[in-house]
Amino acid sequence: MKGYEFWLNLRYDEFKEAEPFSDLRIEGPVIVRMDGVKFSKYTKAFGSVRDERIHKALVDTAKELLRYYSCSSAYVSSDEVSVYCEEPPFGGRVEKLVSTFASFLGAHFSKQVDPPGWFDGRVVKADWRPYVLWRLKVTLCNYASKVTGKPCKEALKEVEPPEIAYGTLIVREEYLKEGFNPIKNEKVLVKRRMLKEIVGKEVLEYLKEMKRSGDR
Repeated sequence: MKGYEFWLNLRYDEFKEAEPFSDLRIEGPVIVRMDGVKFSKYTKAFGSVRDERIHKALVDTAKELLRYYSCSSAYVSSDEVSVYCEEPPFGGRVEKLVSTFASFLGAHFSKQVDPPGWFDGRVVKADWRPYVLWRLKVTLCNYASKVTGKPCKEALKEVEPPEIAYGTLIVREEYLKEGFNPIKNEKVLVKRRMLKEIVGKEVLEYLKEMKRSGDR
């Protein structure tokens, strides 16, 4: 390396101060929403952004993300995936959340669908239930207005959105499973959690039940 010693004088943290958002953090429950980049153009080969192949790939990928980062729930509609984490990973570092979740989604999605697709991301600080209701309204209005060319309220009076237009809500549900206690040498019931898909109009019904039970 003789003759290039000048760069050895650079500090390891030389440009740390040039990363103004690297320490930006968010506390408590958080939503990370990822949207497909230029998906209106990307999905022309499939016929629609709501093509079953695209939706299934997004749902499968959202479930993988929930498992990997131990997040609570996700909502998939059109070309977007919203993920709810009660305890955000990476200590709530916003840049890490946005970049990692979006790249995770793009990588796993592109393993299932060709050509590959990519996503941007954003962090949202909101309660989960009303947020999903809002995204549900947006996706249904977009669908109905695109079909009829009319404003949402008028459009929804004329067209009945298909089940896929409602999207898929993925939740963690507890269930009992028979296990064995080797210390007491007896069978026991243990609680386990599994990911459950809620689809179509059932998404609305589930959100109604969330309000009654007081869940977020």
